[in-house]
Amino acid sequence: MSLLHIAWRYLWARALVTVLTLTGIALGTSLICSVLTLRRESEAGFLQESGQFDLAVGAKGSPLQLVLSSIYQLDVPTGNIPYTRYEALRDDKRVASAIPLGLGDNFHGYRIVGTEEKIFALTDRKDTGRKLYQLTGGRFYQTDFEAVVGAQVARQTGLKLGDTFVGTHGLMVTAGSSEHKDFPYKVVGILSQSGSSIDHAIYVTLPSVWRIHEKEAEVHKKIAGVESTGGPPARQDTEVTAVLIRLKSVGLRLWMAQEIQKRTESMAAIPVNEMLRLYQQVLGPMQRVLLGVATLVVVVSALSITATLYQSAERRRRDLAVMRALGAHPQEILALVVIEALLLSLLGLSAGWLIGHGGLALAGPYLNDSFGISISSWTTDRIEEIALASVAGGGLLAGLLPAVLAYRREPVNDLSST
Repeated sequence: MSLLHIAWRYLWARALVTVLTLTGIALGTSLICSVLTLRRESEAGFLQESGQFDLAVGAKGSPLQLVLSSIYQLDVPTGNIPYTRYEALRDDKRVASAIPLGLGDNFHGYRIVGTEEKIFALTDRKDTGRKLYQLTGGRFYQTDFEAVVGAQVARQTGLKLGDTFVGTHGLMVTAGSSEHKDFPYKVVGILSQSGSSIDHAIYVTLPSVWRIHEKEAEVHKKIAGVESTGGPPARQDTEVTAVLIRLKSVGLRLWMAQEIQKRTESMAAIPVNEMLRLYQQVLGPMQRVLLGVATLVVVVSALSITATLYQSAERRRRDLAVMRALGAHPQEILALVVIEALLLSLLGLSAGWLIGHGGLALAGPYLNDSFGISISSWTTDRIEEIALASVAGGGLLAGLLPAVLAYRREPVNDLSST
C-alpha cells in the first residue's frame, strides 16, 4: 500500500474534521479567486472603455459624475451645455472627433442616447481594425425616431427589428414618469454583444431628443400661459448633455481640459484619470479589505490543518510505531504526514477555485446587466496563480510541525506505553 493511499485513508477515517478543514480552505480560496478575478476584469473593462475617449465635456460639477454618466450610463449628468459649445469643440483643430450626447429619457430603465451617426464609425483604439459599434442585424438609423438598440437592451426587453416603443421621461424608471406616446421610435438595428456600456443603451438621432423635449416645453408654456413661437427649435437654442472627444494627440488632454475649465462655462474630465482615481480611492481599499479577510480565513484553515494533523498523529502513535517497527523509515513517516497536509490543501484549493469561478460564472449575467461588466470567469492570471501557490505552500508549512514530531518519535516508547 503506497503512502498516498495510506494518507488518503487516514484523512477519511476522520471525515467530519477533514470536511470542516476543507470547507475553511475552500471558502478562503474562493474569496481570493473571486476578488482577484473581479478586480482584473472590472479594471480592464472600465479602463479600456474610458481609454476610448480623451475628454468628456459637460456642465460644471463632478468630473467623475460626468464620466460615469456620459460613458458608462451609470450616473446622472451634471447638466447640459449649449450646442454651440459642441460646434466649437468639433471645429477645434486639435480635435480628431467630437461626439455629442443628448440624455433625458429611458425605456425600461435603459437610457435613450441622442447622438450623431458618426459615433458608429468609431474604431477601437487598441484594435483599430475593429469598430466599437457592430450590428448583429438591421442597419444604423438614417432618420429621426429610428433607433439602434444595444444587445442587452434587446435581450432584456424583447425588442426586435421593426418593433416600435416609446420613451419615458427621466433616466430611470420611477413611479409617475410620463411616456412620450406621441413620439414612438422604430427599431432599425440591433448591436452585437460588446461586453461594455454600449450593450445597455438605445441610440437615436439628436433631433429626435430635441423634438420630444421641445414638445414638453411647449406644453409647460401653455400651462404657464406663455405663448409659444412654434416651429422647430433654433440650433443656437438647443443643448447637449455631454461631448465625447478624441484628440489628435493624447498629449493635448491636460492642456485642453484646463483651457475649457478656465475659458468656458463647461467642464472637461479626462476619463482614464477619473477611473484610476475611483479605483485608487474607493475600489482598491475595498478589494484589499476583502483580500485581507480571505487571507485570514486561509490562515485559520492552515492552523486547523496543523491542529488536525497533530491530533491525528497523537491518536495514531501506536500505528506509526508499528510501521516503524516493521521497517518504515523515519523519512516515510515524515512524508506520510506531509502528504496528508498537501492532500488537504490541494483538495481545498480545487474546491475553492471551482466555487469562486463558478460563482462568478453564475453572477456574470447580473454583473453585465447591472454594471456593464463582462467577465471571463474561468480565466486565471499570474497573480491568482501566485496567490493559490501561496495557499498551497501555507498548507505544506502547516503540516511540517506534526510531521517533524512524528519523525522524531521513538517507536519503542510508543509501543511500551500501550
